[in-house]
Amino acid sequence: MYRKISSKESNKVYIKTFDGFDLYYKGKAIYFSNSKAKELLAILVDHGGKEVSLAQLAHFLSDKEDAAAKQSVHMAWHRLKKTLESCGIEGIVKKGRGMYSINCDMVECDSWDMMEKSQDRYFMGEYMPEYSWAEVTLSYLIQKFDEIEAQKTGGGGGI
Repeated sequence: MYRKISSKESNKVYIKTFDGFDLYYKGKAIYFSNSKAKELLAILVDHGGKEVSLAQLAHFLSDKEDAAAKQSVHMAWHRLKKTLESCGIEGIVKKGRGMYSINCDMVECDSWDMMEKSQDRYFMGEYMPEYSWAEVTLSYLIQKFDEIEAQKTGGGGGI
């Protein structure tokens, strides 16, 4: 399940991270023919617009930082760009001088909304469960969810 995007927002890409990672544009799911390309995008989303180095991406994608791992990142990047270009949304990712990032101004994301706007309506306790590296962010999301729920109920300590 994902949030329907109104026609006013139709030029934004919607990224679903809760209960699995998926990308939507104009209300339609974007298909990735390469799992590493999709995971590379997921890593950039997880970093929330902060730049991620080639070495970091190599480590996330293969637990190594050698030349072969870095070449694998280059291939995944090429496939990711090709997928995004086919949909006309290649501008959502950026690369420069060995650094990669997502263009936050062009996308909406359920987990970002929760962290920035305290909107928890889509969080059911899972964050990109297909990626083990996402468990770190999941712990922050659970903490944020608890804070939001405490605010709703008057902030309180337990009985």
